[in-house]
Amino acid sequence: MTFFGRYGRLLPVQSRTIPVVLAGRDAIVVSATASGKTEAVIAPLIERYLKEGWGGEGDRGDGCGAGGIVILYISPTKALVNDMHDRLRGQLDELGVLVSIKTGDTPRFNPSKSPEVMITTPESFDSMICRHPSVFKEVKAVILDEIHLIDNTYRGDQLRLLLKRLKHVSTTDFNVYALSATIASPEDVGGRYLEDFEVITDSDKREIDYTLVESAEELYDCVRKENIRKLLIFCNKRATVEEFSRECVDLWGSNRVAVHHGSLSRSIRGESESFMKDAQYGVCVATMTLEIGIDIGDIDAIVLAEVPWSISSLLQRIGRGSRRMPRNRVFAMYGSADEQMLLERMFHVAMAGYVEPVDYSHDPSVVVQQVFSSLYASPGGLTDFHILKLFEEFCSEDELRDILSHIVKSEWIGKWQEKWRATTKLMDLGAKGEIHSNIPSNKVVEVIDVTSRQTIGDVQYPVDQIFVLGGRVWLIVRESYERLYVKPAKGGLATAKFKSQSSEGAFSYLLPEHIRKPELERWHTPDLSEITRVAEVLE
Repeated sequence: MTFFGRYGRLLPVQSRTIPVVLAGRDAIVVSATASGKTEAVIAPLIERYLKEGWGGEGDRGDGCGAGGIVILYISPTKALVNDMHDRLRGQLDELGVLVSIKTGDTPRFNPSKSPEVMITTPESFDSMICRHPSVFKEVKAVILDEIHLIDNTYRGDQLRLLLKRLKHVSTTDFNVYALSATIASPEDVGGRYLEDFEVITDSDKREIDYTLVESAEELYDCVRKENIRKLLIFCNKRATVEEFSRECVDLWGSNRVAVHHGSLSRSIRGESESFMKDAQYGVCVATMTLEIGIDIGDIDAIVLAEVPWSISSLLQRIGRGSRRMPRNRVFAMYGSADEQMLLERMFHVAMAGYVEPVDYSHDPSVVVQQVFSSLYASPGGLTDFHILKLFEEFCSEDELRDILSHIVKSEWIGKWQEKWRATTKLMDLGAKGEIHSNIPSNKVVEVIDVTSRQTIGDVQYPVDQIFVLGGRVWLIVRESYERLYVKPAKGGLATAKFKSQSSEGAFSYLLPEHIRKPELERWHTPDLSEITRVAEVLE
């Protein structure tokens, strides 16, 4: 009743998942956003925790588990970690289960007062398993949330290896549950993180009712005619969010338009989320930060302001809307005849149930990062056997030896008395916490409104003198090394500069030249010829 009482009945994916979890079997659960995947796994796990007495029976002073963390919940973003904590805290408090979070924004962690449920990111998990491995000895279940967002990237590969390290640390045979939106091959994705597991998919599909429009003005007219109250508008890039939000302000008014993307501060994003939950009428313009399961209440229709990156991205985005209705109401904008044709065919193949397959390739930069992390966690050194075992089935022994030899030459690691060890240089880097993330870092600066003294968010530096952030136009008043002080600009619309994400991890610069992956942009426009081919096959 704690998790499902207010709904009256279980959703289809929950009915199929709960018995699997109660039976102690691993699973990958594939279902649309907001379809109840989280509750389908966390509720039966908490039931097992309470009935089976997970975590030992030691002194639980301060309300903390004597046996350390028993449920580890890993989300791909800090925003999702915070949102999940807010969603679960009240319910778990009611049951006497302590839940906490660990991210780069909340770095403090007391291992002697570890919670029963820990929600964290892959990078913070890396930090904890290096510094406090004992808190994971009694882990009974690991939940990998929104795994499709990081699978087949350096972050997903890092998580794969962290799970292997967790098995070495843990004294239990823990379960693993991967949660995902629609993907082409759940078996392949699940096989990278789980061993003997079940595939649970939500076969219930809602009708997609879509309309293609050419402009924001045409969109506005359609919305008014249908009396649509709340819109979620998706763009591919942060810069486009800022540009399109200005058009929306001109049409709907500034008091009805919110903005949401990763360069905004947590407080500003929180204001946008609260606005969409509470407002009777509202428009939110967002990047993929809202593709994922952050709670923004019920949305009447979805708008695709740009062509989505893929069929799976299209399905992920439209899945956020019309959850109470048997159909998805969607508007999609096009700027050319080619885009119009591409969108028509993307919707056609999406409604036929097709999701494009993705070829997997491991990122060798993760070998460097995990060697650094593992050796920092083991000052006494690791044997060849331990290193080979960690990267078994991830890369070839030849590739591993070449990488190890290369970073030995850079004086990050060495081999003494038959053991690989971190050098002082590496231990110093680890002490600063700079070995746990493989995410490439571009210089970003904090943006502060000099009038309100509020932190608006951050932008990649350098940036134009006039730029857009949070749906407003700002003028730089003064600069420091880490901050831009701004005030609202009068008139004029400029675009904040956002760089594309790199396709390889931050530690790739330490790879031998013959192993490095070629520089590729992570995102691209869908291939019209490929979508057309699939559409013709489906017909």
